[in-house]
Amino acid sequence: MCALQSKSDRLYQRMRQDILRLDLAPGSALRVHSLSERYGIGLTPVRECLNRLSTEQLVIPEHNKGFRVAQLSLDGLLDLEQSRSTIEGKLFFDAITHGDDAWEATVVGSFHHLSRSPVPSILQDDTALEDWTRYHERFHNALIAAAPSPLMQRFRKTITDRLGRYYIHIQNGLRDLAQTKPDQAERAAQVFATSMELAPHQRLYDVALNRDADAAMESFAGHSSISTQAFLQLGDLLQNNGVDARSFQEALS
Repeated sequence: MCALQSKSDRLYQRMRQDILRLDLAPGSALRVHSLSERYGIGLTPVRECLNRLSTEQLVIPEHNKGFRVAQLSLDGLLDLEQSRSTIEGKLFFDAITHGDDAWEATVVGSFHHLSRSPVPSILQDDTALEDWTRYHERFHNALIAAAPSPLMQRFRKTITDRLGRYYIHIQNGLRDLAQTKPDQAERAAQVFATSMELAPHQRLYDVALNRDADAAMESFAGHSSISTQAFLQLGDLLQNNGVDARSFQEALS
């Protein structure tokens, strides 16, 4: 039993990462036998994994048809952003309330790395984008690390993981646009970069160091609003320029 559970857990992690990285494309059918062959594992662990992923809404059950990878949609993106803002804002409030000097030092250190990392161009430097993304994630994790609610922390991670699919999809759409309309791609890349600007992160940092718990929720709402507006503008830009290599119009419409 333990060996089967371990194998099932490994399958779950692999399939979950494949969905989050879009290696299993949004909307694609998930057939038990095909997945068994793909991952080299028995049918029972595959079924268990699919049911487990469905609780995270990463896969959707279809009546008499098995499962399908959850689609991407503009409404879904906006809902996730709003949920992240609410949950992460509350965690930030709790972290400020409960955080000690060690928490504050971690916030300072993580912000230092983020502030020293230039906002990269998504069209030119994958390594710089990966570095910035890593520092950005560490900063956000540091801000909420002192919040004493493991359940809310898990909710937040689930939401940010699901948002990651959208970020990758948008990045792919921008790269598709660069191949067909490079003049428009630069404008779109600039819009994308607005969601990575330092100013809203500086605001979160200042709130943390000032232990201004009353401003925690508002500061996260402002941060989320910038991202939301950038995504809406990107959706318009990409759709208006006929990006279709990864069906951007169908996914975010």
